[in-house]
Formats: sequence, C-alpha cells, structure tokens
Amino acid sequence: MSIGYVSRGDGAHLLSYDDFRDYIDEMIYVRDIGPDSLEKHAAIVVPDFNNTAALRKNAKVFNDYLRAGGFLIVFGPNRVQSWIDVVPIKWFNRPTENWKWFMVPGGRMEAYQPDREHPLAKAIPLKDMCWHFFGAFEFVEGARPILNLDNDEGCLMFDYEVPGGGRLIATTIDPHTHHGRRFMPATTRFLEKFYPWLREAASARRAPR
Repeated sequence: MSIGYVSRGDGAHLLSYDDFRDYIDEMIYVRDIGPDSLEKHAAIVVPDFNNTAALRKNAKVFNDYLRAGGFLIVFGPNRVQSWIDVVPIKWFNRPTENWKWFMVPGGRMEAYQPDREHPLAKAIPLKDMCWHFFGAFEFVEGARPILNLDNDEGCLMFDYEVPGGGRLIATTIDPHTHHGRRFMPATTRFLEKFYPWLREAASARRAPR
C-alpha cells in the first residue's frame, strides 16, 4: 500500500507535502507523469491548483488508473471534468456567497454534510470542510455526496465507485494551497484529519494491476 501525490512544484504543494510526508510515499511531478507513474500506488492525491494542461495531457493515465481499480482524490479547481471521462462529471460556476463569512459573527458557508455516515464526514467535521469553494458539481448518478450546497443546489465533494473497483473522490475546495501558504486554519485542520483517514482507507486497497 502506498500513496502518491501529484504536484506541479508550487511552493504550497511542496510545503503541504513536507508537512504530511509521514502519510505520503511519493511526490510525482505532474510534467513527468508516464504510463506507469501511478500504477504502484493504492491511492493518488491531486492537490488543488495543479497544472491543468499537464493533467489533461495525461488524462489517459488517470482514467486507466481508475479503470484498473485505483483510488484517485482530486481537489479543486482542477477542472476534473475536462480530463476524467470514467465518471460523467458536470461542473458549473457557482461562487461562494460571501468569501469573508468567517469574519461575520455567526457566519457560515452555505454548505452541509448530507451523509453523516460517510467515513470522510465522520473523520472531518463540517467546520473543517468550510472556507470557500470554486464552483460546484451537478449530482453524479450513483455517487455518494459528502459536501453539498444548501438546498442541494449542487455538490462540493462526492465519492464514486468506478466499475471495475476504482474509486474517485472529487471536490471543489482547495486545502493544500491555503495550508501551504499558512492561511485559513480550517484547511490545516482538514488536512490533519484527511491524510490519516486516507492512509487507513488506502491500507484496505491494493495498487491497480
């Protein structure tokens, strides 16, 4: 069991990797991805604000990884709908109502956890998933939503079991960028809970064949 971390070399990516390297086995530079770069890992993390052009260029590698049974976690805003075709993802532009909601007494981001029994919702409370987001997804048939906009206007994080044993978690939030730049404490709390959870979740999986 091992976890790969696909980075564009951004300083925030590197600091986040360094802070959580006890849980990450390899950092993969996105421009150096080859046909066999992912297959040895039980899980692959694509942190936020990556190199979208390089991700698109390597779309086949990511899709083959999922089809072969890999576990892929993609943060936003990486336009995942433009390079993942195993899952029918539709993104729409929906800005956060108030980017400074956390500075308002009693303020909240307009989101909730619809499935409190999902393992990730159990591991990370709502307050540690909320700072802002970059658009939303339409609900994917068969996916398990983890973080939704109020009134189910859209989904900010979902979990999809790919036929053949693969798994995709996609979200429009950006914890690595904020944590790496030492801004927005909720993002640090998110990652402090996310990586131990991922390590445990990945331990039950094998790398794709």
